[in-house]
Amino acid sequence: MARKRSLTISDVHFSEATDRQRTLSWELNGASWAPPMTLEDYVGREKTLSETALSANGGTRYWVLTPKDDPDTIVSACEVTAKKVLVADTAGSRIVDSYSVASVFTAPEFRERGMAGYMLKEVQKLVDEKTECGALYSDIGRIYYTNLGWIDFRSPQLVFNLSHAQDSDSTATPPPSSSSSSSSSSSSSAVSLLAESEVAALCDKDILALKQKFQRLAETKDGKTHIAFLPTFTQCSWHFARDAYVTKAVAGGREPRHRGAQTLDGASWLYWDHDLREKKLKVQRIVTSNTDSPDKRAADIKNLLEAALTEARAWGLPKLLVWNPGSEIGAAATGIWRESDGKLQLIFEEREDGSIPSLRWKNGDRSRETVWEDNEYFSWC
Repeated sequence: MARKRSLTISDVHFSEATDRQRTLSWELNGASWAPPMTLEDYVGREKTLSETALSANGGTRYWVLTPKDDPDTIVSACEVTAKKVLVADTAGSRIVDSYSVASVFTAPEFRERGMAGYMLKEVQKLVDEKTECGALYSDIGRIYYTNLGWIDFRSPQLVFNLSHAQDSDSTATPPPSSSSSSSSSSSSSAVSLLAESEVAALCDKDILALKQKFQRLAETKDGKTHIAFLPTFTQCSWHFARDAYVTKAVAGGREPRHRGAQTLDGASWLYWDHDLREKKLKVQRIVTSNTDSPDKRAADIKNLLEAALTEARAWGLPKLLVWNPGSEIGAAATGIWRESDGKLQLIFEEREDGSIPSLRWKNGDRSRETVWEDNEYFSWC
């Protein structure tokens, strides 16, 4: 223990994790982050995610600090996942290599010694060699990462509290369902529920429209740098795999059958994530057609949000969450709240206690006036 108490930066080694070190890191993280899963289930989930299309074959790389004389003791750890981001500025519109940093963790006995900061600086040197920018979502406020060269962004969200919300100290327990019955059904005949296999084509359609949007943004030459992470099916399926693993582990083997909803004309859709740990149904992304009238888009969003509320109820989740709602989404949500006759509570708030979106340009460049477009939950990981 004396060696651990006296450990300094000069005593540690930064490296890419071996398979064993990766598992040890997951076990270390799981001590804090596993509930309501068991530690064994948490490690199993992380292994499952490491094998998804997003993370396999070097898509996610795992980094550790260890004492130079003790590679089995994890001091700090994090993971870095390769991504693509759209950029529009005075030079035009383009897709560039990017990344996300997640699962930053230091063992309790080594905290307050600059270990995580040292590790992240080493990671930043590596990613700067091949990428233009990266993202992370801070759970420790805004100051720590801004001191490391990250730019924090606003984090508005809307939350529906459902009238039958369970006690906040209890774990949401979904009602049982048979394999022959639907896990949810839409309260509106204007939408259909989406199977996972149907989401891929929608992601392709979404990306095409987003590229066109960024071409228009580049043409404005407003002097700003607009960015958006690509809403790929590879990214969505990572969320779906995480969702399926946790619900199966926590909800008695039950798995989601529906991943979202779309309007019957196919013009608008959303997809979601069941978070049994936070007891929320999280909307990953809402997409509407910019060729439709404002009234049509408003009606579509309202119907889609009502479908999401139905899904939340079916899973016993007391909250529905939407990140960065624009004015049209806010208006549709307000309309639903007004029609609920007090059965729903609607909150518009700024998220400050977790998942604060942060962006870092190569070499810590802060000179750009950056606008993060479409900063929705799908890009979190």
